[in-house]
Amino acid sequence: MTRYDPCLIIKRLVVKRSASVLYDEPFHIGVNVIRGDNSSGKSTIMNFIFFGLGGDLDRSAWSEHALLCEHVWLEAEFNGNPAVLRRQIDVSSQSAMEIFGGRYEEAVLAPIEAWHRYPYARSKNQENFSQAIFRLLDMPDVAVEGTSSITIHQILRLLYADQLSPTESLFRFEGYDPENLREAVGNLLCGAFDTEIYELQQLKRAKEREFTDASAELRSIFRVVGGGDESMTLDWIEQRRKNLVEERDTVSAQLILAEEAFYSSQSSDKITLQAQKELYRQVQKLQVDIRQKQADVDSVEFELSDSAAFIKTLNARLEALRDADLATEVVGMVRFGTCPACFAEVTDHDHKVEACHLCKTPLDTERARERVVGVINELSIQIKQSERLQDIRTERLKTHQAQLSALQGVWRLRAKELADLSSVPTSKAREEIRELQRRIGYVDKSIEDIEAQVKLANKIGDLSARKSQLDQDIQTLGTRISGLQLSQTDRLRTAKASIEKNIIEIVRGDLKRQDSFENPEHVQFSFAKNTITVDAHTYFSASSRVVLKTAFLVGFLKAALYDPQFRHPRFLMIDITEDKGIEQARSHNFQKQVIEISDQAPVEHQIILATAMPWPSIRPELFVGRYSTLQQGTLGFLPRKVDGAEQAL
Repeated sequence: MTRYDPCLIIKRLVVKRSASVLYDEPFHIGVNVIRGDNSSGKSTIMNFIFFGLGGDLDRSAWSEHALLCEHVWLEAEFNGNPAVLRRQIDVSSQSAMEIFGGRYEEAVLAPIEAWHRYPYARSKNQENFSQAIFRLLDMPDVAVEGTSSITIHQILRLLYADQLSPTESLFRFEGYDPENLREAVGNLLCGAFDTEIYELQQLKRAKEREFTDASAELRSIFRVVGGGDESMTLDWIEQRRKNLVEERDTVSAQLILAEEAFYSSQSSDKITLQAQKELYRQVQKLQVDIRQKQADVDSVEFELSDSAAFIKTLNARLEALRDADLATEVVGMVRFGTCPACFAEVTDHDHKVEACHLCKTPLDTERARERVVGVINELSIQIKQSERLQDIRTERLKTHQAQLSALQGVWRLRAKELADLSSVPTSKAREEIRELQRRIGYVDKSIEDIEAQVKLANKIGDLSARKSQLDQDIQTLGTRISGLQLSQTDRLRTAKASIEKNIIEIVRGDLKRQDSFENPEHVQFSFAKNTITVDAHTYFSASSRVVLKTAFLVGFLKAALYDPQFRHPRFLMIDITEDKGIEQARSHNFQKQVIEISDQAPVEHQIILATAMPWPSIRPELFVGRYSTLQQGTLGFLPRKVDGAEQAL
């Protein structure tokens, strides 16, 4: 069957307590029906699936029996690639998730190093399990202005109709529920959240942060160096240094004349070269230090360049892996008509054996697909780690460059002193010579101070240029984003029209219990407001609100089954088919509609229904597990005696 990505299919659910398996059932593509008496544990199984996929459950959603379990194992296929998710049951629902690339049978035997562990919350140095699942589904990791990034939990809220949420709400109930977050989730699943818009928005936000940081750093430098006067530029500092150097040259010339005059007067003072020797040693040492520091700079620059090429290669491998997986699905097994070695006609085509029809080597295509998840995770982790190391190298390069600049400034000063002493190794009358030497010392100190200001001025120039470039980039990105958002509006209009059409068809197919459902013309829904109306009507009976909510969810799924631009994972869970007093005939009619929609769907999908009143015409292959009862619940605990009667846990 054709598949539109993203596509999520649950293949197996296993619930454990220590080594005991309390629930172990396979699931399949299409409709899956979990059936049983009321209070027999159907909702517990639905909550386990929700939690195992990364959903959050508050304390009220955990049943007493569920809290006796310890781990949830979910074998699932993400865009056709198998993986096993494992989470420890926790009342706070903030437990980490472990992911294994492959099937459940391999996962239970795999060593711990074959699993990748992802925390509940994201951090700068480590991605969380939502980011990992989005990567497996090839969905963007979307950040919402004013809130945190969208998580897999937020996506599942629009894919799971549970019994505890209000029936008038489109999303599963949650205490903290900003409108812009709901709208972003709905737009994302409609395919209206363009990946390029997200990437450009992320880039624009990053550049805006850089612009703010650069502005703050500039203000700090101006306060320290220029007393808040931003007119002090690099040119001003360079002119100041030039004046000081000229002043030193003048004083040095005067000192030379004074020393010549002193020796021409036949002074008895001895001439010494000790100062020249000492300065020469200092200049030599500074030259060695500069060479070493330059080598450090060159080394880090080479590491940066080499690592950048490595990251580029990893990204190319990741993209090639996805392309190869797609090509394998589209093309399938390649068969040769002639031998590529001797060009003889190949006549032995044995289609019964999964092996190369030339060399007869067995082909394990299933195992190859199972490894896809693991390889994708490993490559992504390598890329993240390499990028973090690049940031460290960049900071180290800046440090080395600053140290190199400081050494070069000191070297220039010492070299100038050595040149002055070497020109005339003599002295003058002591008083005049002392005064001139004091002036030279003062000028030298001023030159040292100005060297520090030169470094800051250079930084000012770099920051100013960076600010200008960032401002230009921000303006360009804003224009590009605005243009893309216009096209996004068209996409959202198309998606909502398709969903509305499906909802109208479903409510028209309902039993004649609600006047506004018999021949509706318009259905309006809002992700942000979390509401839905039929021909502007907002009041319905309790049972009709259940029908309308499920019609919306199924209509949303159906739209995604016929339009590949939706980012809906083609997955849905419904646990409210008998809520709010829905009569049996109405529940059966709804189940019939869902099964018909599923049977007619052209692409892979999955719908999990929980019901105490299964439609009598449901095909047996759609059932998951046995019919649960109060005496034999969904979880396989041993029964206990209550007032002389057996009651299942």
